[in-house]
Amino acid sequence: MEDTINSKFDANSGQIFRITYKNRDFQIRLLKRGITKDIIEVDLLLDGVIQKLLKRDKTWYFENSDADQELAKDIWRAISLRYRL
Repeated sequence: MEDTINSKFDANSGQIFRITYKNRDFQIRLLKRGITKDIIEVDLLLDGVIQKLLKRDKTWYFENSDADQELAKDIWRAISLRYRL
């Protein structure tokens, strides 16, 4: 069963990021607190859809798809720059 947005976070919580990927703007909201460089999964809200980023072999992927690995990499880059990881 898919998670609803309200079951994962409070509307006022979570860091918001904006990135541009292939000339498209994306709004990302972190749903997990306490981000560290050793983390291997991150829950986020990507343009209204709950997604999970997973780290495998030093590379970031979306949980259910390997199709947009570059987007996952760009999202992690924005997160790591913000948190200085």
